[in-house]
Amino acid sequence: MSGNTIKVYLDPNAHSSADKDIQFGGQSYDHSNTPIVHDGIGLTIREEGIHPRAGIVIFLDVLGMKVMSERVKPSIIVNRWKNVIRSFMNVLQQGPINTGHFFRVLSDTIIITIPSQLNYTTINNTFELLLHPFIISMKLGMLLRGAISHGTYYLNNHLIIGEAVNDAADTHNKLKWVGVALSPNLSKKINSINGISTQASTWYDKIPHKDSLYGGFVLNWPIYDSDGKCLSKLQYEKIIADSSKNTQEKYDNTFNFYMSRRSASE
Repeated sequence: MSGNTIKVYLDPNAHSSADKDIQFGGQSYDHSNTPIVHDGIGLTIREEGIHPRAGIVIFLDVLGMKVMSERVKPSIIVNRWKNVIRSFMNVLQQGPINTGHFFRVLSDTIIITIPSQLNYTTINNTFELLLHPFIISMKLGMLLRGAISHGTYYLNNHLIIGEAVNDAADTHNKLKWVGVALSPNLSKKINSINGISTQASTWYDKIPHKDSLYGGFVLNWPIYDSDGKCLSKLQYEKIIADSSKNTQEKYDNTFNFYMSRRSASE
């Protein structure tokens, strides 16, 4: 551990240079100047409590991981996932110093929180942050679906809870496509076309949600697929995916969004 990072070994059997340091909220996790103890779960700061914050909460997971695990060698999946994780860590670490962001990987789920006020600048920055890692994940065949929320959350080393966490987690689990969207609750607050100044986001009237379609801002990744590699990977994954109606519908919804965005950009 050194500086403002805590070493996280993504592969428990290999401590190599491929493993990365994860920025952890701008706090110093350094044994030379911070009292660190082992609480029975892992290393933590002595007397560290759980404190309320307000900001962006993002939940992302991989569509079709179960089927992938049945046909692809575990070592290949691990390497792909590590590349996806690394791409997210890189964009977070390139952001402003001491933004207080939190990044955690739980199996095939990524959780990101960024303390911030709710405004269009925050939303623009969030979509721009997600764009490059999302494209990388698509080309690797790690198809992400995710939701963005904003509000109060409570955080420490081992726990993250709160209204915004519940909203993001519930929404991402009900999205029926490959993509990232504002939650229905956040979409009610952030709904002005004039407020979005980045091409990384676009308004979409038919966000496919398990309960019902809704309109909101989404990650505009199709217009950045200039070489068609994301589309090709999506087509391939649909062919080998679970043939159930529920699964195939998620791919069809993604294709519909993709074609609508590509047509609009031409």
